[in-house]
Amino acid sequence: MAEFTSELKRTGRPVTLYLSVALAAVALVAIWLVIRVQKNSPPPEAAGPVVIEGMVHPGNLDFDAYKDKVRIEDVKASISINFAGNRSAWIDGLISNEGSRKLEAVEMHVILYDVYGKVSKERTVVPLRPGIGLKGGPMEPLEKRTFHIGIESVEQLWNPKKVEITITGLKYR
Repeated sequence: MAEFTSELKRTGRPVTLYLSVALAAVALVAIWLVIRVQKNSPPPEAAGPVVIEGMVHPGNLDFDAYKDKVRIEDVKASISINFAGNRSAWIDGLISNEGSRKLEAVEMHVILYDVYGKVSKERTVVPLRPGIGLKGGPMEPLEKRTFHIGIESVEQLWNPKKVEITITGLKYR
């Protein structure tokens, strides 16, 4: 005669519960990071020109006094083409604050040239401004910070080796 005994099988419910809680925590942290980055990202280009209160421009004595203490270094240009065939230029570099004041905003005028040396595209951008980016605060003296500029609808004959960047506005304290 055969005797059947049944044993209680342990289910994986505690393990499933711990994995679910961990997955939910990771999802909440990811959502929080996305919201934080979007809040600090620059507004879309269609919003119009960026106006910063207190920015000084060429001709102003405050601009001329501090302009030589702000440098644009290690500029690199590249191009990307999306699935629709639209070309975009990407300009990367470093802003270096070599002065003794905190730098709050830098306005730059970017000129792109084609392979024949003619102006292909121009744009005025403010890559450093209050509240933008992960380091939203002002640049401390002797600090270097990277910038990234995107310019849409670039010509096919654009020459990434010839990019001209001029500082056209500063705000410092």
